[in-house]
Amino acid sequence: MKKITTIILLLTLTYSIAQKPNKFHLERATMFTNYIADNIELSEDDKQFVYNVMLDRGVNATKQIKGKNLSQEDKKAIYRAEYKNAATKLKDKFGNKKGNKIMALSNEARKKNNSK
Repeated sequence: MKKITTIILLLTLTYSIAQKPNKFHLERATMFTNYIADNIELSEDDKQFVYNVMLDRGVNATKQIKGKNLSQEDKKAIYRAEYKNAATKLKDKFGNKKGNKIMALSNEARKKNNSK
């Protein structure tokens, strides 16, 4: 019984640690959200929603890639899938036009940040 309890505890701890965003994810989601909010009007609730979507996008991609020795093509496929997932969430909340605009702004923010 003690072994089962110990195993469950370790699995729970491992799962909870793996789910947490790192500093890079937090900074990146903040950068995306601030850039988007500077270019279109968002309420505080909408800004928080966009932040959560952008954070999930990065965290989910990293979870699928990290430690798996994937090819660049496989990584690109994961990034594309997470981009589409984020776009779907945003379109569901804001509609197609505004959702597409938010994703376009996130791309602009990424390109400007990468060129620094």
